Amino acid sequence: MNSRSPAGVVVGVDGSAHAAAAADWAAQEAARRGCALHLVHAVNTGTVTLSPRTSSAVTDLILHDADAVLTDALGKVRASHPTLRLTGDVVPRDAAEAVLTAAEHAELAVVGTRGHGGFASLLLGSVSLRVAAHASCPVVVVRGAPQVGSHVLVAVRDEHDGGTLRFALRTGELTGLPVHALHTWSPVVADVGHMAPMVDELGEEARLHEQLLRHTCDPIREEFPDVVFEARQEHGATAGTLVEASRKAALLVVSRRQPAPHFGLRLGTAVHAVLHHAYCPVAVVPLG
Repeated sequence: MNSRSPAGVVVGVDGSAHAAAAADWAAQEAARRGCALHLVHAVNTGTVTLSPRTSSAVTDLILHDADAVLTDALGKVRASHPTLRLTGDVVPRDAAEAVLTAAEHAELAVVGTRGHGGFASLLLGSVSLRVAAHASCPVVVVRGAPQVGSHVLVAVRDEHDGGTLRFALRTGELTGLPVHALHTWSPVVADVGHMAPMVDELGEEARLHEQLLRHTCDPIREEFPDVVFEARQEHGATAGTLVEASRKAALLVVSRRQPAPHFGLRLGTAVHAVLHHAYCPVAVVPLG
């Protein structure tokens, strides 16, 4: 079985409702991009079925059931998108590893928030987190049936977010949706004896952030002249501001920055928060 797809869109499926929503979203995106869609269904046969005391028939039965899941998923996508180029594989390995391997040369990987495994009370499954944290390409995490949003929302912190902004503008170009860039910041209190900065200091800080936002956005937005674009700044907690702003968005796009050398955290706290609580699908774009 070939677990590596051609360049295109890769989606993980497992027969769950979350995975079905992800597959539908991925199919629409592949159609917009004019590329193939590759479905990956991972089945971890585990140490039990590899035990000498276990008949190989058990493993064969598991793989047979997995083939049925994949065939069903392919059939549903083909029925909705009959002209889409489709491929699929059953991969006998860990689900996150299977999707990551398949997506090594992909334009985009798509996963649902939670599959059949794990605890139903969790907002986001470990497979989705691992794929979002380690994929070499952008990853979209789809929760349930995506809402019909009015725009693409992209979080912009500084000039290092150029690739993320470009991904958002490309999405706007493909979907015909406007793109809203949002820069969040917290006021700096220079004097710890004061509970809040002076009004004139806050105004000056806001002007500096406005300059930063324009310096980051203006050169890239010129690459997409047909996309309606606006940029704004808000001061406040990044995670909460983005989650609230995602209520009316069709997609929220955020950056995955390089992990801190001594901590190795692959996803920042704000990215974790939006993956768990955003009201729309979230695209995580790796930087550098």
